[in-house]
Amino acid sequence: MVSRKGLGPKMLRRTVLKGAGALALAPLLVGCGLKQAFAAQPGDKSLLGTSKYNTRLVLLGTTGGMTWWPGSNRASNSQVLLVGEAMYLFDLGAGACARLAEGFNCGHFVVRDGQRTQLELSMFLADMRAVFFTHLHMDHLGDYPTFLEIGARAGYAQKQPLTVIGPGDRGRLDDNRSGYAGTVIQARQSDPALTTPTPGTRLMTDHILQAFAQTFNDCAQDEGYPDIPKSIVVKEIGDPAALPWPPGFVIPDPAKPWTADITCPAMEPFEVYRDDRLRVTAILVDHFEVYPAFAFRCDTADGSVVISGDTGPDTRGNLQKLAKGADVLVHEVIDDFWIKACYQGVKEGDPAWPLYHHVVTAHTSTADVGRVAQLCGVKKLVLSHIAPANAPVARLRLAQRNFSGTLVVGEDLMEIGLGKPRGRSKA
Repeated sequence: MVSRKGLGPKMLRRTVLKGAGALALAPLLVGCGLKQAFAAQPGDKSLLGTSKYNTRLVLLGTTGGMTWWPGSNRASNSQVLLVGEAMYLFDLGAGACARLAEGFNCGHFVVRDGQRTQLELSMFLADMRAVFFTHLHMDHLGDYPTFLEIGARAGYAQKQPLTVIGPGDRGRLDDNRSGYAGTVIQARQSDPALTTPTPGTRLMTDHILQAFAQTFNDCAQDEGYPDIPKSIVVKEIGDPAALPWPPGFVIPDPAKPWTADITCPAMEPFEVYRDDRLRVTAILVDHFEVYPAFAFRCDTADGSVVISGDTGPDTRGNLQKLAKGADVLVHEVIDDFWIKACYQGVKEGDPAWPLYHHVVTAHTSTADVGRVAQLCGVKKLVLSHIAPANAPVARLRLAQRNFSGTLVVGEDLMEIGLGKPRGRSKA
């Protein structure tokens, strides 16, 4: 446990393989980057500092569930991968942007007339290259609108357009297990005569820009914000012109119920992104009944990280194919003790049954996650998307059962280095 200067006990952060050196500070510019005023100074360091590792994963938010958990300050699911100075975001749950700023935002301060004053805003996201969504649930994208607007002020797309990658429209609602008879919300498509209850990443983004049009326009005209619609490039998994659905993917028949073979058919990993630092491949996992839900693998020159997204333990071998030989597997987990205590005696037909069914089919418990990681053959298992967020760490450590590698219970702003640190002999 490492205490950060100026932080109280509740804001202590645990750091794995931390050091000093990989993340170059982004240029600190006046306003929205129209004019450079000061170069970064030696004392202008972010909370996380720098690292001896060229590639590192930082957990921004480590809890899951579309709820608030009492007694916990974990943000919802999100993580950022840094390869040199390049940054890549994976999911943006509620609170993720605050963690992102807490970890990386810094400015150039001077002392004038005895007062410490910041002279310009930090462009700490100037090296952000891409954002990826595993699936379109609120605890994975709740901070997306905040990131689109405030992140523009912090510099994303300063060097190149920001790529956003996520699932397309799945074409139908899931099975109505709760008997809900209320309003089914419809999103208008580009043709006003057409609507969909299951918009994909592109339509979701378009509607965010429309819903917040007043503030986006005000900031552009009053404060010099960039042209945000032209600053982002959305690529949907399922768009024939960009990232077609992979072989094995089907749009379920609305007349037939979901089945696990539909939501997670056995398939091979497929590439969704590549640049000079990073290759990202994806595969379907079983977040029954949510479909599609993807896991992502990030391969760099320093090693590989797999992010499971939300999934049950049986992915028809998909996660094992994607994660084979990876250095780190970041996997969701739900406390098995909590499941049994919370839903004791619940049976089909009870009001709590639909949520219980989702919990035990769409997520992986502490009783199963170690076995899953062992089958994946990874070196390190990092627990994240922890539910409930207030689960005792000692119980979460029971996930070590059936896993022979290193287990890490994730915490917000935890850093995990990949490869060998700079300055260390390869011998």
